[in-house]
Amino acid sequence: MPEPEKNREDYLKENNIYTEESEEVKDSDGIYDPKKKDLTEHLEEIRNRAFIVLATLAIGFIVAFQFSESLLTFLETRAPSGSSFFQLKPGESLFSSIKVAGFVALLITAPVLSSQVFSFLKPGLKKHEYKIIRIIFYFAPFLFLLGTCFAFYFILPPLLGFLLGFNSGAIESRYGIEHFVNLTLSLLFVSGLSFQLPIILLVACFFKIVTLKQLFSIWRYVVMGAFVISAFITPTPDPLTMSILACALLGLYFITLGVIKILGIGNKA
Repeated sequence: MPEPEKNREDYLKENNIYTEESEEVKDSDGIYDPKKKDLTEHLEEIRNRAFIVLATLAIGFIVAFQFSESLLTFLETRAPSGSSFFQLKPGESLFSSIKVAGFVALLITAPVLSSQVFSFLKPGLKKHEYKIIRIIFYFAPFLFLLGTCFAFYFILPPLLGFLLGFNSGAIESRYGIEHFVNLTLSLLFVSGLSFQLPIILLVACFFKIVTLKQLFSIWRYVVMGAFVISAFITPTPDPLTMSILACALLGLYFITLGVIKILGIGNKA
């Protein structure tokens, strides 16, 4: 049988001839879509992804608001036994329910927001960038949720025990629900943000702002800084609450250094 003729791709390859499309793909080290998009396509993509995020936020808020009473009751379980809450002014319970539902909706939406931003950036990432950016966007919502849960179970009980139990023998323990919700949600949110420390360290090492050796060498300042930051985050002089958060931040710091060493991204400045 006669030998089959060479196809167009074989001919171009043998003679080092590249079309405009093949040259664009060759020169680009994007991950999935090396083709350039115009401004209109980018704006349309942003609009579609923003709609997904906002729709998730709205649905999450509606669902959470239906269970706002149960959520408020669950939040009140962190207060010392025997504490009671009441409305100081009309609508206080309503606004407190809206705030709690909004915070829960934020927790639900965080993974969706992270995935949409990552999907938008992904076509323009280089291969070495893609690996680290994927880790950052996958773990950022998880770390925020982890920080929130940590504050809820380990920081709020001693904190509220100190604040609400102070001079409880001389003063009746009844508290305005709005002030209680503002305090607890603020602490949960700030704790979630503080747990983004590993993301900051990964980014700093990836872009060679600091090296792994430098991060290890400043461990004494890190220990002192963790306690200073914890003192600002926790609104009480209670040393137990401050120490719990500081130890958590230090644990995150040194665990992240171990991960950076395994990934090998913090060796050179």
